[in-house]
Amino acid sequence: MKAAEFRSFWLSWRANRAFFFVFFFYILAVASASAFWRIAVDLQIYSDAFLLFGLGVTVILFAGISLRVMLERPPHLFPALWDRLLANRLPERLIVGLPVALALPLFFSLFTSMKGGISRIVPFYADSALITIDRAIHGGWDAWQILHPLLGTGPLTFALNFLYNLWFIVMLVILFCVTFSVGNGRLRSQYLVAFVLIWALLGNVGATVFASVGPAFVMPFYGDDTFSPLMNYLRATNANYPVWALNAQGMLLANAALDGPRLGSGISAFPSLHVAVATLNAIYFGRFGGLLRGAGIMFLIAIQLGAVHLAWHYAVDGYASILATPVIWICAGWLSDLPRQPVTADVAG
Repeated sequence: MKAAEFRSFWLSWRANRAFFFVFFFYILAVASASAFWRIAVDLQIYSDAFLLFGLGVTVILFAGISLRVMLERPPHLFPALWDRLLANRLPERLIVGLPVALALPLFFSLFTSMKGGISRIVPFYADSALITIDRAIHGGWDAWQILHPLLGTGPLTFALNFLYNLWFIVMLVILFCVTFSVGNGRLRSQYLVAFVLIWALLGNVGATVFASVGPAFVMPFYGDDTFSPLMNYLRATNANYPVWALNAQGMLLANAALDGPRLGSGISAFPSLHVAVATLNAIYFGRFGGLLRGAGIMFLIAIQLGAVHLAWHYAVDGYASILATPVIWICAGWLSDLPRQPVTADVAG
């Protein structure tokens, strides 16, 4: 191995060792659970989706950099563009980021396979207890009933649904930026390790231990009409303002009747991964302060409100995620033993 190749390998390993340490144990856990409970695992569910997303983000970034260079009107465009890429540490970003980027489709495919297999491990049972706990916290009311006088209008429902769907793009963009960041090695490692632990511990283990379907599905799964007024409101609103949550919930219900994992399949309520990831991002952005900190907190609040108002979750699902995520963040910090470096103001590194 040449010196340059060895240096690249060492740089990549040093930056990603904590991530791959956790990922390796996740693979072993999924393999064991799959074999024991005979859960179907598809390793390529997200391969095409991540390829398209990666290509799209790459094209947008390079187009933006190229436009900035062209506006400066250098005498020689391509040498100037190459110099700009080197100034932004592109080779180092690729060395550090590509191994993680290539592993992420596999990680999400394993996660979705396990999420879809929850009912093979334990039947859904916890909704009644979660409804009782939720009401105890909120003075005998379901959380959506408290929020409905504030949020129960078409425009607000549409806005919350838009933000709730935007969560997927926000999550992937931030994950992409952190993956290819080089400004603060330990903070990057802590985020990536926490990201994996959140999905594994909360999205797989927690969702299995507290197997539940959420307000939108208590009727089809249990024959319980507790949340029928909320679902009726959402359907009535959908006649004038698009409520995409209804389509997504219908797709999940249809997939639940089929064998094998599919893109975006699997039903679980407690705890809320949407809220957990939004909490993780709020913690991460809090390191940079100012506008980013405020944006992270406001987005977290919107996701928690949308999760309840759109019948995806009980409020307690989000509360549990908000409490558990900082603990996972701290544990991820212990696992990320890269030397501490000053936090810079560059979110992308």
